[in-house]
Amino acid sequence: MKTISLEVLSREAAGKGAARKLRRMGMVPAVMYGHEVIRSLTVRLKDLQQVLKSEAGFNAILEITIDGNKKMALLKDVQMDPIQRVPIHADLFEVSMDQKIKVVVEVKAEGGTPEGCKKGGILTHALSHVEIECLPHEIPEFFQVDCSNLDVGDAIHVSDLPDLGVKVLTPGDQVLYSVLAPVVEEAAKPAEAVEGAVAEEGAAPEGEAPEKPDATEKKPGSKS
Repeated sequence: MKTISLEVLSREAAGKGAARKLRRMGMVPAVMYGHEVIRSLTVRLKDLQQVLKSEAGFNAILEITIDGNKKMALLKDVQMDPIQRVPIHADLFEVSMDQKIKVVVEVKAEGGTPEGCKKGGILTHALSHVEIECLPHEIPEFFQVDCSNLDVGDAIHVSDLPDLGVKVLTPGDQVLYSVLAPVVEEAAKPAEAVEGAVAEEGAAPEGEAPEKPDATEKKPGSKS
């Protein structure tokens, strides 16, 4: 993992007013959580944006000099302005290069269009990141898996990830990519013809003899 130098300054003033003033100056208030102390810092907005745009992103190892002392850190969280979509606050945490840490790493697909998609299947990306444990300098920028041979019904699991010399903590049976069968709408069945839709009045049901008149029923003009 490549190390990125990040220039920071110690910050004394706190509160919303001081933070707004810093942002107007093109600076971003930040906090670094150390092994023993928590430090209030400021970092240039442009420098922070460059870190976020790098391939490593949140997993970039940052070399920070504070009051003449060098520290190694990773980005923990970045708060974004909901309208302008620029960083307005950053959290960092100090790391030791000889102690293992847990981070999440992105999983990317390669290899072109999967075979199943050529048949109408749909490629789904079920899990975009996995959690790993390793030394800071061993953090990979990302994992890459080849999806080109996936047919309809096939899947790539966490256990299929390439071995990059780190411990993967995400369960191996979780699906990363899969190709689902295309959704086929069933054709509407033609309505069956209904025989005798309009039955003749007084007609007997099929297979039954016509009903005989009641013997006790009197005919017109007959005497009792």
